[in-house]
Amino acid sequence: MKKVLVIGIDSLDPKLLSRFESELPCLTRLRSESPSIDLESIFPIDSIPAWATVFTGLNPAKHGLIYSFDIFESSWNDVLRIDKKIFQGRTYWDFAGNAGGKVCILFPLVAYPAWQVNGTMVSRSLTGDIDTWPATVLEEFALDDLQILSGKHPGKSGLAAYAKKAREITLREAEAVSKILSTREWDLAYAFFGMLDIIQHFFWRYFDEEDPTYPGPNEFEDIVCNFYILIDNIVAQLLDEYPEAVAIVHSDHGHGMRPPKTVNLNEVLRQKGYLFSKGRKLNPTPYILETFKRLILDIVHRFEWDHSMLRLSKLGILSTVTKDMYMSKSSIDMDRTIAYLSSFVGPKSYPYGGIEIHEENLAAAGMEYETVRTQIIEILMELKEPETGKKLTHWVCRREDLYTGPYIGSYPDVVFELIDGYGIYWGVHTPLIGTAYEHNLASGGHKKQAVFLVRGKSSSALIADEMTLMDVAPTILHLLGVDVGDDFDGRSIFK
Repeated sequence: MKKVLVIGIDSLDPKLLSRFESELPCLTRLRSESPSIDLESIFPIDSIPAWATVFTGLNPAKHGLIYSFDIFESSWNDVLRIDKKIFQGRTYWDFAGNAGGKVCILFPLVAYPAWQVNGTMVSRSLTGDIDTWPATVLEEFALDDLQILSGKHPGKSGLAAYAKKAREITLREAEAVSKILSTREWDLAYAFFGMLDIIQHFFWRYFDEEDPTYPGPNEFEDIVCNFYILIDNIVAQLLDEYPEAVAIVHSDHGHGMRPPKTVNLNEVLRQKGYLFSKGRKLNPTPYILETFKRLILDIVHRFEWDHSMLRLSKLGILSTVTKDMYMSKSSIDMDRTIAYLSSFVGPKSYPYGGIEIHEENLAAAGMEYETVRTQIIEILMELKEPETGKKLTHWVCRREDLYTGPYIGSYPDVVFELIDGYGIYWGVHTPLIGTAYEHNLASGGHKKQAVFLVRGKSSSALIADEMTLMDVAPTILHLLGVDVGDDFDGRSIFK
């Protein structure tokens, strides 16, 4: 069996690899040696469903891990309850082990606790607990002192310390990876590094001059580039230590500026008669509340009081108040509403989202489910920016046209992606185009294009230069010489 080393880096972006290429000798050399391959992420573009797809080769409607991180940790309890049985026996390293290959799997996201593999597995939970197979690995490498860093925004005064801590943790992870790989027998090795994603979320607006909240020259402007340099050094060390291995460096998605503008889709649905607010002509309360809410958020956004508002969201009874400032159905009359903007990706002004159809209300309104879906798709496809007339949606479809699988019901009835620069917002009685109010807290956002670089394979071996995350698992197994059969939604990109 061939030796394959896989390095997974959360949110490594292809455009930034080009932008920083003079600062990244290893990754720049690897890009020049690797076949040119375009890797596309999944929907939704978020780390948990993306890495689950990478590990299993299945689309999210089949593995079911359709969870998103957000600043309010809306689905945090659900994420913490993820059952390893979804992964166990189903990952590409399980297939490799079953075929007789020795594996060494280090820190795979969400795949916790560790389970029995043909070799070594080190898992870390989202709260920082470490578990290993075999159990002796934990003490052998003193892994219980490996730290994690919270995804909560530290406030502007805490950003410098946060970046320093993220760097220290990543270096400690790299040290552990190098030590473990050097002492274990393996045909397939995997190592995950996740801090780059959070760094880009928090520090994007401090280096991107095109971001409308870019403050000008500032103390944080080199943080993102310096973290790419750190990753480049780590990758260089690992590749140098195993020159004989076929090596893959890849990400789950890219990164870029989070949309600074929003499209208020609930208001579109209200105007079209699919959504009803609780107000009547003699009760203007919902309109007044929405106006007041936008006024507060405009002030918070302008004076960068976002972190103080986020801190309030952690304080018991105030949590619902502050969350409702960002996304709320409290002003929607759910007894009459037919369709509304889904919250399945959390309170993030990302360009992708979905529309939920309230089927319980269809009969009373004399409507049919598929007819409503068709009408909503047509409405979204025709949305235009009022000032420029440009279309606001990149694509819109039924969820079944996106994926198939037993968990397809976890997706909204209609799914869509807006054009670049525009994200979703939940307000009613609002203008069509609004402000992304959480932008100061997380100015970086996920992008569809990811990175897939290979050392040790030539372009002549390619059968496809475009791939999705579903193709990663069968491609790795193919490089190992393992027959993948029909166990995956994807296929190997190599002959």
